[in-house]
Amino acid sequence: MEVHEYVPQRILEIVKENQNRSGEQYAVLPVIIEHENKHYFYVHYEVSDRYLVVRKDGQIPSLKEIEPVIIMAASFVSFSNVFHLIGEQWVKDKTIRNYQRIQRLLDTLEKGLQHRLTEEQRDLLNEFRQTAQTVIDWQRELERVVAEGKKGVEKIRYKVGSARDGEQLDQLQRRLEKCVYEQIQVQLDTYEKRKRLIKSLRKSIPLFSIRLWFAFYELKIHHQKMLDWSKMDMEEINDMEIVKKRIIDGEWAPESHQVLKKIKAAVINPR
Repeated sequence: MEVHEYVPQRILEIVKENQNRSGEQYAVLPVIIEHENKHYFYVHYEVSDRYLVVRKDGQIPSLKEIEPVIIMAASFVSFSNVFHLIGEQWVKDKTIRNYQRIQRLLDTLEKGLQHRLTEEQRDLLNEFRQTAQTVIDWQRELERVVAEGKKGVEKIRYKVGSARDGEQLDQLQRRLEKCVYEQIQVQLDTYEKRKRLIKSLRKSIPLFSIRLWFAFYELKIHHQKMLDWSKMDMEEINDMEIVKKRIIDGEWAPESHQVLKKIKAAVINPR
């Protein structure tokens, strides 16, 4: 484990004294938890999968005292994973480029079939274009939120993290979840109309218009890669509802309660 200056030597000695066996690997959360004007260090023993919370004054407080500290510590771990790992991967996805490509394909087909399109086809085409723009807009917001979230995590790394820091990061995480939720929802909501457009366009393209056929088949591939309800299993649908509730009222996912319960059971602080 890399030892940083933010962990006093006397705290490290206490951590080592509570190893299950000599040399057991451990990790100290790179955030000093502040709760009710007291500072705490949160430790995980990796082999025995146990946890220890040590107060900055060198005392090992009771579980009752540190329950809020455990919640804050688990939250900070979650925020780091969400913004630095999951969020960063979402940022690296080629979402904006792919949906801008969809818009260009729609423009090509609209221009090439200008005098052949019915009013319904124009409406469906415009709605598909707007769907793509909605995904793009939420992706740009997602990238902004991830950048702000990473900045918030780094601000408290090796420093003090307070309840206010946790609240700010939680708001950003909920905003991030909304970005993903809205991207998914708009695809689900527009599937039938997109399907109808693809089916009708095929009948409108002249047989020897190679450029339009290439644009059509590429658009069809993009459409097929987008989400629809048939691709969602019951677990994914339930997850959508959980995310929706969290976005609206901040309600924790059931898995979060289970993780906290497991951590509390593995804490070696006195009961």
